[in-house]
Amino acid sequence: MKKAIYYHSIPAEIKRLGITQKECATLLGCSLSGLTHRIAANKQQLHWAIYGVSNYLGAEENLQRNVE
Repeated sequence: MKKAIYYHSIPAEIKRLGITQKECATLLGCSLSGLTHRIAANKQQLHWAIYGVSNYLGAEENLQRNVE
């Protein structure tokens, strides 16, 4: 199945948004270790969540470059 939203590097995308992984975890309602676990698992759900955080923060300018 083709992935609708897929970031090549979630940590790089979080950094590009100008937030820390801890701040991102807070926005997503999980712990830092939970976010780290989700990044390692690389499941589609987290890619959608990061897309949502990006939209929430108003950072859509690099969408085509960072989303496949």
